[in-house]
Amino acid sequence: MEKRTIEVPAIYEPAGQYNHAIVVSGGRTAYLSGVVGRRKDGSVPDGIVAQTELAFDNLTEVMRACGGSLDDIVKVNVYVGEEFARLGAEIREVRSRYLKPDFPVSTLLQVSGYAGPQYLIEIEAIAVLPED
Repeated sequence: MEKRTIEVPAIYEPAGQYNHAIVVSGGRTAYLSGVVGRRKDGSVPDGIVAQTELAFDNLTEVMRACGGSLDDIVKVNVYVGEEFARLGAEIREVRSRYLKPDFPVSTLLQVSGYAGPQYLIEIEAIAVLPED
């Protein structure tokens, strides 16, 4: 699998830890459902940092089950609640510990709610895994 980030000089620089485009050749594609900061026993920790860390830990486990790692993610969508203006720096700090250069392309969406009122963030992804 070859993953190549694309620079786009005709538009603005990425405002964070993401790339505008990635071109991939070879490999297998994995589509990951949104994951939240929920433990296996169903409990949900309090706070955006704890939930973001757990969501990325869960995403790591999904990638491992697919035969890959977070480095194989090419597209990530992050859904945050209405408090993003207040919590954004904390989310970005946690994200920076999990997603490394070359960053995936990314979309951040502010939503009014989730499947459960206890959730503060949800993350979904697309990954390209090496051939078997």
